[in-house]
Amino acid sequence: MKNSYDAIIIGAGPAGLACSAELANKGLEVALLDEQATPGGQIYRNITRTSSRQRTVLGEDYTEGLKVIENFEKAAPDYLPRARVWQAEPNGEVFLSHNKSSKKLTAQFLVLSTGAMERPVPFPGWTLPGVMTCGGMSNLFKDSSLAPTEPVVIAGSGPLLWLVAEHLFALDAPIAAILDTTPSKQYITSARHMPQALGRFGYLMKGVKMIAAVQLAAKKAKVPMYRNVKNIEAVGNEQLQSVKATCGNKQLEFAASTLLVHEGIIPNTALLRQIGCEHTWNPVQRYWHPEVNEHGASNLPAVFVAGDGSFVHGAKSAEYKGRLTAMAIAKQLHRLSKCEYKQQAAPVREQLHKELQPRPFIDALYAPRKDLFAIPDEATVCRCEGVTAGRIREIVAQGFSDHNEIKSIIRCGMGPCQGRMCGSAVLELVAERSGIPAEETRPLRMRPPIKPVSLQELANAQLEETDES
Repeated sequence: MKNSYDAIIIGAGPAGLACSAELANKGLEVALLDEQATPGGQIYRNITRTSSRQRTVLGEDYTEGLKVIENFEKAAPDYLPRARVWQAEPNGEVFLSHNKSSKKLTAQFLVLSTGAMERPVPFPGWTLPGVMTCGGMSNLFKDSSLAPTEPVVIAGSGPLLWLVAEHLFALDAPIAAILDTTPSKQYITSARHMPQALGRFGYLMKGVKMIAAVQLAAKKAKVPMYRNVKNIEAVGNEQLQSVKATCGNKQLEFAASTLLVHEGIIPNTALLRQIGCEHTWNPVQRYWHPEVNEHGASNLPAVFVAGDGSFVHGAKSAEYKGRLTAMAIAKQLHRLSKCEYKQQAAPVREQLHKELQPRPFIDALYAPRKDLFAIPDEATVCRCEGVTAGRIREIVAQGFSDHNEIKSIIRCGMGPCQGRMCGSAVLELVAERSGIPAEETRPLRMRPPIKPVSLQELANAQLEETDES
């Protein structure tokens, strides 16, 4: 692998794969870096190694990833799996760890296709063994064909909740209950976006059919389903034993060994904030996302953002965003003329526009509910440092409303995850107690290394140019 490239893409999900293939096909020197052992990102995780049974359960949307990877392999850019990027700079420098040593690469352009992550929401008992996210369960099945064999409760809101429920029914997993936390009124408030969403009628019907199939399977298996659920609580001593919740005036409790939770998806912005990309606040989905144009260009001339790392729109949209980013870079590097760029970008832009039609409806329907972060004082928020919601409220009441100040005082966000797991909750707790709108607070600042780096990796650092460059 060389040390210098025209473009370095970080993240081998649909956006990174499509972007690197498009650039390589235009004759540019490209490197794709990714933490996983195989390409695909989270949505197409391990797809090149899954069995036909796994693909049947996971469905057509998952197997679509094979086409993306086939195009990537034909283009054959340099690809470095198991590469943990822990620092990136606006001048095109990238620092990473691979095979027990660190390395520096440089490029004229960086494309950060870091993807998305499930929104972490603290609640009583969320740190108990047996509590995990729906996406985590999906990844276990993709990686190792694992599924629960003891009672499991599925709780939360969003399309992924229903998708995982559908998969678990197909696997005959012992589902104890499905608890939908989506507020009923959001079915009404989101309706104003329906006319636009109907432009993708087939896409909407696919979602309706999926939910209907889950409801039918639940009815046949006599699995209780509840809507408008609140106050999820995981109960147990050394591990999860039961799940409690409320539905109206009714108190619910189910014996379970596994609780799968999901409250939406947010961009994974750690690397984007570390490098200095400007961010803006989305009031519907309540998250920070980088300010980029339709090609993914950020405020930093050499830095682009592609895929769900810019805004969560789904796998196909991420693929189209990756291609548009690649075309914009190719144009800047004079591999595409203005005329060629217009001709090639127009159909991709049209496909992306069509793909995005249902998103305002979906975002409004599954917007975070107002009481999502009504966390009891005794509940742990920062898992790394053991900081409770009560302690955060206490420090905010003393006049501290900047997450970076709070971090320096009580270490909330100073652990190995650097605020990935607690950042959203701290932001909402600050807004709740201080009265300052979330969008007016300063986001948590990220400093390198954004991923843990061992002394051995630093001691073995390869920072000089090689003969391959």
